[in-house]
Amino acid sequence: MNDRKEGPLRNYLLILLRAVIVFGMIVLLLAALYFAVRTALPFLIACILSLFLNPIVSFIAKKTGLSRGLASFLTLFILFSIAVSLLLIIAAALIRGIASFSKTVPGQLESLLGDLQTYFFAHLLPSWEKTVNIFSGLTKEQQHMLQVNFEGMAGTLINFLNDIAVRLLSSLTQFVSSLPDTLFSTVFVFLAAFFLSKDSEQIKKRLAMLPFFSTLRRPAKKMWQELKKTCAGFVRAQIILVSLTMILIYIGLLVLRTKYAFTIAFISALVDLIPYLGTGIIFIPWILYQYLTHHYFLTIALTVLYAVSVVQRQLIEPKILSSGIGLDPLVILIALYFGFRWLGFAGLVIGPLVLIMIRILHQVGAWRLLWNYIIGKKAS
Repeated sequence: MNDRKEGPLRNYLLILLRAVIVFGMIVLLLAALYFAVRTALPFLIACILSLFLNPIVSFIAKKTGLSRGLASFLTLFILFSIAVSLLLIIAAALIRGIASFSKTVPGQLESLLGDLQTYFFAHLLPSWEKTVNIFSGLTKEQQHMLQVNFEGMAGTLINFLNDIAVRLLSSLTQFVSSLPDTLFSTVFVFLAAFFLSKDSEQIKKRLAMLPFFSTLRRPAKKMWQELKKTCAGFVRAQIILVSLTMILIYIGLLVLRTKYAFTIAFISALVDLIPYLGTGIIFIPWILYQYLTHHYFLTIALTVLYAVSVVQRQLIEPKILSSGIGLDPLVILIALYFGFRWLGFAGLVIGPLVLIMIRILHQVGAWRLLWNYIIGKKAS
């Protein structure tokens, strides 16, 4: 009788124990991933880069007869050359645009100052004189109260502007100070990727000697294939979105007969990759400037162009991302919303990435394997 009662109880305790083990392993894995990202991000990037480059290295080594080390060096050299060339092209376009823009800035600033001076004498000065007359008619207590309130608002504004200036200076200082570390990390990434790619066969053999490798090999291989396919779809989707933004802005600027239309459209497409801000970094200051200089037609036209570019991206982004990474548009929107609410701007990237990993784990049957382990069901 006692044995019959202890049997189900023992099973429930084993299920609870296995559930705790699985939960603990997941927590440890997430903690290890967080620690690795914080402390060993360049090495992780090198590992991912070498995994993506291994098929290319194997193809070059097979077709040319080169050793794997030379094939790895050649592949990384080509990749590095392409990256540097793209950066130089972008830098040259930016320098040309900035140089041309700097020639027109003095005249535009002079015109803006003249407009501000005219506006001051035509509108602000009469209003100020009326305000002074009204102020003179108030009692001393009322005048004192207004002065205190005005000084408080002025102090708040000064503190706000001072805080912005301090943050901008701090960000600039951090950026400049991080350049040596960034350069060192970049060199380390390429060197680590070279050695990992060159010795990939030896690394695979050593991994095969581990006791749990045979069990994890098939699901890990399938997971990696799904991850590559999903990453390729995500990159393809971003290229499509950026290209559409660039084409739309370029056509709009050509219609408006704007100088340096291609450079502006190209830069706008690049900043469109920045979550949440996007092309507003370019268009909002530009629209405000046109309004202050009384170019109202261009103000309205740029506002319409900016609004159209934002709306078209918001409409097609979920659809293109869903076709690229295989997720429903509504699910992506929910992930973007909660990611932003919980983690800020970083959540706009982390949210979809978490969804992608959950989807990949589902496709490789990881959740089913974990559940079968918890309930004690043997794999068939």
